Amino acid sequence: MEDNFLTQLVSEPTSGGASLDLLFANREGPVGDVVVGGRLEFSDHEMIEFSVCGAVKRGASKPTTIDFQRADYGLFRMLVERVPWERVLKGKGVQARWTFFKEEVLNAQEQAVPMCHKTNCRGRRPAWLNRELLQGLGKKKRVYHLWKKGQATQEEYRGRVRSCIEEIRKAKAQLELRLATVVRDNKKCFYKYNNNKKNHRITESQNYRITEW
Repeated sequence: MEDNFLTQLVSEPTSGGASLDLLFANREGPVGDVVVGGRLEFSDHEMIEFSVCGAVKRGASKPTTIDFQRADYGLFRMLVERVPWERVLKGKGVQARWTFFKEEVLNAQEQAVPMCHKTNCRGRRPAWLNRELLQGLGKKKRVYHLWKKGQATQEEYRGRVRSCIEEIRKAKAQLELRLATVVRDNKKCFYKYNNNKKNHRITESQNYRITEW
């Protein structure tokens, strides 16, 4: 490790008297707050918690598009109708008329149709995530913080985790059953859900807590 300039951050035994987990870092800062302790269910392996710190990666630019859903079509119609088309187009060639028409329409569009940033599916909630599941996940998070402060037991946190896993499994199964039932009549929703199940790479790195067992 020393020859490769690596440092082992796990200094306590994780299984019996042996240290079976390896957590290397080549410099100080990115990984810290390493804590060994706590077991999951009947495992004889200790959990390891550590923090990964990194700067938020900002995109160079955000693509924009025209938002026709928030457009003011009344204003657009008024701006187009106030142009004296017959007088301004008289005596001009086909190309000149088209250029003038396009410029006027684009000017009216800039005033009546707002712009918005393009969004992707990463910021959307999964189709199976309903209000009840959100409330359950929020309770699990609150119990976790209480456990860390010593105001709740580890068994309470484990019970909440098992409950959330079971509820998520049921919600996914119910949604997939509904989609499979109507797949002949609504193939678009079926393939949309199937494509959204693909894992997406995280684009922003930030401070977060990792637990291993």
